[in-house]
Amino acid sequence: MPTIPTFTAKGTPTTEVGSVRSNIRVNPKESMAAALAPIGKVAEDYYVKQRDNNDKLQSDKEIFRLKGEQQNIIELLKTNPDRDDAINMFNKQFTPLLDKSLLDAPNRRVKNLIKQGMDLGTAESTYFLTKNSLKAYQTQSIEVQNNLQTQLMAKIKATDNPTLSDEYKAQLVNNAEKFNKEHMLGEFDLKERIKTIDRVLLLTDAESLIGTEDAVSNIAKLDTSMNGSKLLTDEMFGKSLYNSYAQKIESVAIKGDPNSDYEEAIRLLDELQTLQRGNGSKIVSGPREKAFAILKEKTLTESINHDAFVVKIAQGAKFFKYQTEEKRLLKRNFFNSIDSNFNKPANEERALQAEREYESRIDSYLSSIEESDTDTEEVSLFAKQQFARQLRFNLIDKYKNIEIDKLTAFNFTENKFNVVREKAEVTALYKQYKENPEAENSLKTIAKLNGFVDEKGNITLSTMNDLMDQYLPILEEREQG
Repeated sequence: MPTIPTFTAKGTPTTEVGSVRSNIRVNPKESMAAALAPIGKVAEDYYVKQRDNNDKLQSDKEIFRLKGEQQNIIELLKTNPDRDDAINMFNKQFTPLLDKSLLDAPNRRVKNLIKQGMDLGTAESTYFLTKNSLKAYQTQSIEVQNNLQTQLMAKIKATDNPTLSDEYKAQLVNNAEKFNKEHMLGEFDLKERIKTIDRVLLLTDAESLIGTEDAVSNIAKLDTSMNGSKLLTDEMFGKSLYNSYAQKIESVAIKGDPNSDYEEAIRLLDELQTLQRGNGSKIVSGPREKAFAILKEKTLTESINHDAFVVKIAQGAKFFKYQTEEKRLLKRNFFNSIDSNFNKPANEERALQAEREYESRIDSYLSSIEESDTDTEEVSLFAKQQFARQLRFNLIDKYKNIEIDKLTAFNFTENKFNVVREKAEVTALYKQYKENPEAENSLKTIAKLNGFVDEKGNITLSTMNDLMDQYLPILEEREQG
């Protein structure tokens, strides 16, 4: 059996315990509690310090949150020009938030810290509310002042009564004086404001003379009487008057407008070209010379073709109305929703196919006119109307006796003849035409729709032969698949 290992002790048995050294020194003359008092004091100081730190941390976090709420409220009130009202609104919104925060504080120490921290924050909020209100007041006051002055300027431009005009001008100066005094802006600011009013009045009065009798001399006299050279430089005066003339010229010379007056526009151009201010400085000078040359050339060019262009636009409107009515009549020939004989799906599809081809052929016709149009050769409105009317008749003839599955989309290049017919049928129609060219014949319609006509637009044996030379090979190709 296994043996239990044994060990031989080398030391001498004793009752003494090994000593542990420490730094604690106990006075044998003191009690144990008195000896441990310093240790307890250190622990208590640490606890108090830690508790104070925790309270401060909690209060700092809450103060940070409350100041964020303060900033949000201040931002919402920044456009309020009334300081007292802004502060009152702030207190109404923020005080409940502060009260709730103090009520929810975990202890009195945190509560006092929050209160102390927010005392400074409240003073800061009052400062920003006051600053924002002043800025808002200034901004809105300036806006109101500008609106008042602009309205008075508009009244001055609109009236032809000298007494009213003088009254409006006096109000302009009076408003400027009140604004200057209200904001305590000083004498220099007031002089500049009145000077600005005089500048605007000079330009406004000068603009009112544009196009009137003796405008050139009267504008120069006005400039001299108002001592304009001290109010506006030659460049500023010239640029403003030039722009006013250009706007006036462009407003009376609108290409294609039946009410345009190109004679007046040309007269204003001549007036502008000779215009100068009281000191002799010409309006059309420097960088404005090139702009004037371009404006004059454009106006003169448009004036030459204006009458013809107006007629063309009027004709276009009339033709659009005419061909729209022709298209409506074309559709009604195939489909009528209240007529049992013409309200079937096949009727509606036939009407839509005819309408699409009509629109496409009209567009192609007008495009061909535009491409070939010259100054000496104009297509009359009557000729266009005749084309639209004849096209309606031709399409009625084309679509009325053809099954819908034998009709194809209109396409000049890919599908020239637009109707799938049997070769024998076409040959029979051709034979009928040769026997009696004057009789009704759907082959004549196909010839007309595809341009197989003479110079006068008539069907002849020669044009019909040309049609057959091209049509029969297409039909033979289709029959072969």
